[in-house]
Amino acid sequence: MKIVFTFLTLALFISCGEVKKEPKQKVTEVTIPNSLKSTTLEGEEILLGKITLDQLKLFSPWYQREYDFYKVNPSQAKELKPLLKNIRITLLLGTWCEDSQREVAPMLKILKESGFTIDQIELIAVSEDKDTPDGLEKKYDLFNVPTLIFSKNNKELNRIVEFPIETLEQDMLKILKDESYKNAYAE
Repeated sequence: MKIVFTFLTLALFISCGEVKKEPKQKVTEVTIPNSLKSTTLEGEEILLGKITLDQLKLFSPWYQREYDFYKVNPSQAKELKPLLKNIRITLLLGTWCEDSQREVAPMLKILKESGFTIDQIELIAVSEDKDTPDGLEKKYDLFNVPTLIFSKNNKELNRIVEFPIETLEQDMLKILKDESYKNAYAE
């Protein structure tokens, strides 16, 4: 009986020992300042200006749906990975625009699965007139949205405008391999 009592007491001390706690992850609350909000002529709320991906996700219910729906070509994503080194990416979009709603999440999913750091992408939300209050879009000669621009050494390589010619992955590969590529609006 003493042995059983000693064993139970020992087990109790061991099980009640100090529990290792996982370090708490810092949770940042995502907010969208009023300075980034506007409305269309029809009264639809939109984002305008330089935004973060977290702000886009919070604002746009379509983002996650399209992200989950799109299936990235894994072999092409793998092929993109080394080509994305030293590349700067700018994405101009309209939260009001059906083409942006269809293409933006897949564009970002491909880049993420290709190993590109998504936080490094400059995201600029524009109005229906394709502008922002601060004129952020002016240096990009914006015609339609979404426009995904690839640059290297401060020189634009090429861009996907509104929709891909083949697939998003194939268009990105052509641009980054410096192969002949013309978006739907190129002359």
